[in-house]
Amino acid sequence: MPASFAVGWRQVGICFLLLSASGMIASTYSLVAVPLAQEFQPTRMVLMLAMTVYSAVSAVLMPLIGNLADRFSVRRLMIAGGCFLAAGYTAISLATSFVQVLVAFALLIAPANALMGPVAATVLLSRWFANLRGRAIGVAIAGISAGGFAFPLIIQGLLDTHDWRQALQLLSLVLIVWTVPAALLVVERPADRGLHPDGAPEAPELARQELGRAPISARQILTDPAFWAIAGTVAIVTAGMKGMITNLAPLAKDSGIDATRAATLISVYSACSFVAKLSFAALADRVGPRTLMFVALGGFALGIGLLTQASAGYSAIALGVACIGIFGGLMIPIESFIAPRVFGQRAVGRAMGLLSGVILIAMLATPPLFGLIFDLTGSYKGIFWTFCALGIAAMFWLPAIRLHARQEPTLEAAPAE
Repeated sequence: MPASFAVGWRQVGICFLLLSASGMIASTYSLVAVPLAQEFQPTRMVLMLAMTVYSAVSAVLMPLIGNLADRFSVRRLMIAGGCFLAAGYTAISLATSFVQVLVAFALLIAPANALMGPVAATVLLSRWFANLRGRAIGVAIAGISAGGFAFPLIIQGLLDTHDWRQALQLLSLVLIVWTVPAALLVVERPADRGLHPDGAPEAPELARQELGRAPISARQILTDPAFWAIAGTVAIVTAGMKGMITNLAPLAKDSGIDATRAATLISVYSACSFVAKLSFAALADRVGPRTLMFVALGGFALGIGLLTQASAGYSAIALGVACIGIFGGLMIPIESFIAPRVFGQRAVGRAMGLLSGVILIAMLATPPLFGLIFDLTGSYKGIFWTFCALGIAAMFWLPAIRLHARQEPTLEAAPAE
């Protein structure tokens, strides 16, 4: 096996582990929310504000972290992210009011997600892979689902056997051991080892094209219609998924499902999403991203529509959750896959940071909005039907989205500053 190929896939494994830790924050919040609700007695909407604070701060930080990742050490950013994440759950375990929980999400957990989440992973892997990038990113981002499958079982097990404060402190220890040793193994670029992307004997043509393009500014990215079309399409699915998963345990409880079986629903969702991301890894370099996005939107709309029948019991909820996991999971790697192609490898951190920031802004309202709709109507049906309709509508504008680079000056042709 060529050295570059082995070292490159080691970076994929590292990103897999780190993304499993950052990805579990939202997917397991509904489990953590149960003891927080019992301890502090917030309304359902206020309880879900933790996810809004988390998304808001992440949205502000993502563009900044994207710029840093393009210019400085991704390895150091990832190490800092692991430390922040563990400190965040320790801080929650010491909280004496729900306001302090919100502060922990704002100052520690959201920065952790920005520092070691998809932006940093995309920057790292876009350096190590070109023609095999879809495969590498799909495998790495499958870590988000792997964390969503493993961590609910870990967290619920800790909550079943310990006081919730002790359980979160033990979770902090798990997280620091899970993340920091992995981040220490990051190799920034193939050139640092005298190697090339994809394990090739020389730089692949796609890598040379992306590196040959002059870096583009944030203004150029934000004025590109493709940026907003991509962000809007991805946001419909990811915002709907986040609103669903953060309210899943309360939804299950309202349907007469106990906490242990609710945790299993989260694992079902994550397992299906994991399979979807591995499927993305197998298909992305062969099937066009437009086709994958079309399938993802249709399947997501079907799954979120099925959840309107949650009153039918566990099987109905599980089927809807599985559909959302399978088809929505195909959408999650899309922005990481196409950002280097549309905006250039030299600006991938900046582009990913802005994309992630805009998508997170779109996601800000969904967890408390789901809770608010429940508080007002006693049901989640209205919000489920809304996202079902949005998913179907996006299928009609998808053919117009540009998913390739627009004409930009090459690095050689760029005017001197």
